[in-house]
Amino acid sequence: MVHLEEVRPDSGRRHELTKVADCPDTLDVADEKLYCEPYGVPHKRIGDVILPAFLHCQSMGSLSDQWRITENDTLLAISPGLFPNIQVLEPLFALAGDPLPADASPGGPVEGACAFRQRMLEMETSQEELSRTGNRCLFTLLPPWLLPMNGARRFGKTAVFLADPRYLIMRQLKMWEIFKTCMAKKGISGCQGFGSLDESEFLRAYLEQDCSLSGEEMQRLSRWAVEEHRQPGKVKIFFVEDFVAEPDVALRGLARFLGVPDESEVLHQAIKKLEGLRPHGLFFPRQDMLELQHFLTITMDFELRLAELPNKLQGVWQDRVSMWPQLPNLRLATLGQSLQRHKMWVAPIWWAAHSAEICKPCSFAPRGVCRAGDDCDFCHAPSHRAPLRRPSKKERMRRLRKSMREAAEAEAEEEESLTISTSPSTASSELAKVKLGARSRTPSPGGLSS
Repeated sequence: MVHLEEVRPDSGRRHELTKVADCPDTLDVADEKLYCEPYGVPHKRIGDVILPAFLHCQSMGSLSDQWRITENDTLLAISPGLFPNIQVLEPLFALAGDPLPADASPGGPVEGACAFRQRMLEMETSQEELSRTGNRCLFTLLPPWLLPMNGARRFGKTAVFLADPRYLIMRQLKMWEIFKTCMAKKGISGCQGFGSLDESEFLRAYLEQDCSLSGEEMQRLSRWAVEEHRQPGKVKIFFVEDFVAEPDVALRGLARFLGVPDESEVLHQAIKKLEGLRPHGLFFPRQDMLELQHFLTITMDFELRLAELPNKLQGVWQDRVSMWPQLPNLRLATLGQSLQRHKMWVAPIWWAAHSAEICKPCSFAPRGVCRAGDDCDFCHAPSHRAPLRRPSKKERMRRLRKSMREAAEAEAEEEESLTISTSPSTASSELAKVKLGARSRTPSPGGLSS
């Protein structure tokens, strides 16, 4: 069981984790050099972060100057592995109070991305979007240490969407294939001497390299967990598995974070939209299996291919997951324990409601006597306190006698004060009223009350 945040033993690694999560002071963004290794696709780099070739590194350094950050801005931070089916963002924009124009109709998983071009933070955005007032909702693939800041201020609120990192890493291979396809359609020549990578070769290259697309996934997610801990009202993590399994609950949790009332029409429309998309796959279109099963299949593929790699690369992976059980996010810390054991972990059904902060605690789980286990409809998260035990019968009777004794003493004092302050006739009538009002209801032999 994962310890609570306030009672978790201090292993000394929490300070190390927080220190690692600090943003670098300076970043070299002037280099527009194109790289080909290791995936055979031209790309640019800022530190250990790989960026698509069509982005300008210099514009990354001026984001803080370009964006006039306000408290009304909402940022949806997603991982590259979730990028292909971007149309799921449409109802989320509306929920944040910044819907797409009526004439913008996203198409398929890749073609629909064009409708969202002006909403991608790291793209060259028009001046109209930069200066637009009111609620602005944008999405980004950047890691937290590359996001724009005005002084100590970030965006008004940041919703971070993530999943099992093993799934997200393996899904990045699809992103590189999309890059190659788009370059071929535009007639852009790619890197010479590089062929297509299969999943095993991709995973080997991912663990061998010191740089990754949009930042190394384990580092990116752990830093978001630290940011959530630092700014609980500004940053919140959402698990995409919850949107697939319980879209109603997950969207209500997002709406609560964004300050949208539960009865609002925009929330009901967003739920209806996701329910309509779910049969086709919210984050990746699937026809041959359920989307949750697809999550598990990709995760198992990761473990199978990791086991085939040399011990040195397996050690690299173990080092990257070593601090995850110490993360301040309880669900990620629990997932980290499964990562260390190379096990699959399916979050119990109550985790969705707990992440949305609308759960109902189980009265038996804190005492370890719940018979339903993970199938319980009530929340088993360790952060819920155990309810107070009911006093014994002896203690209850002692309290009852004490309260009756105190009531009798109060009645005697009131009778004495009435006798002293009023005439005999008035006192007797007042005393009768007091006794009549203080009479308790006692069961009669017939079962009625007298």
